[in-house]
Amino acid sequence: MVKRNSFSNFINLLKSQFPSLVIKENELFKKHTTFRIGGKIRLYVEVESVTTLLKVLQLAKTYKIDYFILGCGSNLLVSDKKINKLVIKINLNDYVIKEDKIICGAGLKLFKLNQIAINASLSGLEWSFGIPASVGGAIKMNAGCFGYEMKDVVECVYFTDGEKIYKKTNEELEFSYRHSFFTNKNYVILKVCFNLHKLDSNLVRERCFNSLNKRKLLHPQFASAGSIFKKCGEIPVPILIEKCKLKGFKIGDAQISTKHCGFIVNLKNAKFNQVYKLILKIKDTIFKKFGIIINEEIIILKN
Repeated sequence: MVKRNSFSNFINLLKSQFPSLVIKENELFKKHTTFRIGGKIRLYVEVESVTTLLKVLQLAKTYKIDYFILGCGSNLLVSDKKINKLVIKINLNDYVIKEDKIICGAGLKLFKLNQIAINASLSGLEWSFGIPASVGGAIKMNAGCFGYEMKDVVECVYFTDGEKIYKKTNEELEFSYRHSFFTNKNYVILKVCFNLHKLDSNLVRERCFNSLNKRKLLHPQFASAGSIFKKCGEIPVPILIEKCKLKGFKIGDAQISTKHCGFIVNLKNAKFNQVYKLILKIKDTIFKKFGIIINEEIIILKN
């Protein structure tokens, strides 16, 4: 546990050393998650450059401050209680195009990355168009859909432990289903090189919007954190949920979606505990009925 005066000293030092940095105390986490759920953040900081990020991480280490790296908050369920951490929003959005490669910062949104790819007549990312995630977040969990995954297009990744910058190639990144070298590690992804291929820009655009329309057709439009559970065995988890007659079941404003029961949606003002109880009910019911253990795909941040 960080002593209160230590955290206060850390905040004062940040403000004095980085007067132009976005620094907010008691910022609401719900403003930064697609679920629209989450309590106050002890300290919220936005970083725009790798240099600044490294300095902030080094200071956090000196003061023994726990930190959490935030992208778009699209795969995240956060407690309504105060989060006593330093939450660092990664706004590393720079990019360059080199022939059939796009090299970009980890904070770039997939939507923007796809727009860049369209304009550069580069194909390979169309399946990700419309996923509300940052590049770094998508790499960390090896995001995927429609039969494609990030591992299919990543050439290499640059990252840091707060002191040095490292590089790993695709083969070293330990990609598997919803997993990468970065899963359950506190490394910070800085930059990613995507290996794509040339294709007429109109075709790239058409494929992008086909993916977007398919996503809109299949997925609920209420606030959510995307698919809650990982695949498990041959029977898709949404089918198991439906067989358990849980489709549409709700606790407060948290509901198992009637459109796609792999999603839990926030109908209006859902609370963390309401969503969490739904998750536990789904897991318990499926285990009792089928003897199958299912695991969450989302990150659950309690403190």
